[in-house]
Amino acid sequence: MNKNYNLTTKIPRVFLHLFLIISSLIMIFPFIWMLISSFKPSIEVISIPFKFLPTKWTFSNYKEVLQTLPMLKGYINSLIVSTSVVCLVLLSSSTAGYLFAKLRFKGRESLFFFILASLMIPPQIGIIPLYFLISKLHLTNNYIGLIVPFAMSAFGIFLMRQFISGIPNSLIEAARIDGATDFQIFYKVILPLIKPALSVLGILSFLWSWDEFLWPLIVITQNNMKTLPIILGHFTQAEAKYPGQSMAAITLVIVPILIVYAFFQRYFVEGMSMTGLKY
Repeated sequence: MNKNYNLTTKIPRVFLHLFLIISSLIMIFPFIWMLISSFKPSIEVISIPFKFLPTKWTFSNYKEVLQTLPMLKGYINSLIVSTSVVCLVLLSSSTAGYLFAKLRFKGRESLFFFILASLMIPPQIGIIPLYFLISKLHLTNNYIGLIVPFAMSAFGIFLMRQFISGIPNSLIEAARIDGATDFQIFYKVILPLIKPALSVLGILSFLWSWDEFLWPLIVITQNNMKTLPIILGHFTQAEAKYPGQSMAAITLVIVPILIVYAFFQRYFVEGMSMTGLKY
């Protein structure tokens, strides 16, 4: 009886694992094809019949991209913007989350509902008035103009509020009895407990900021201020006849994202599982 039961429970699990493996291969195939195509001559990328592996591996695509594009300056600009956005988002979201989760004040629920409602508004709607504001403040072609509009995240505030709500009030009350101020409670009690949620929000904010294309395209006109997505967009449009070089350029832009995820994968998975329990 036990053997039959174990067999019937293992068979569905085998099919589930098989399905997940096939789905993973389907999703990762475009990236693998892009990576391999970056080592092909351009003529082989669009050749018919299709060849997955190159007949001759070459690094000329990367060499031409690095000689043609200001990749180093693009990396510096993107890192400055993305890192600054991550720090500001973590600071604003964690403090606002603590405010809405544990502190009582008049209009708290209405204000939080207003923040949640902003998630339903497409960000493209606010681009024109935001551009006029940034332009009047003379912040175009400036790091501040790229960073400040993304310094706060409604999603981040919601995520932090949901996570902090699960922290027992007894910990906060005990800290208050010991004479701790709200700032000390936030710094010494709340922050150490929300590290998994902060890691998730930090990684997501970095990815969103690194991949941002529309806003830098609008506010940046000087070449020395362009971020990697803008440089890549101009290059792939101008060099459409050379897909091998385009694949190499895309790979160079994606590499930092893979490095960040590889280093923080454990914290990301842990944070996603723990924050998911709070919904």
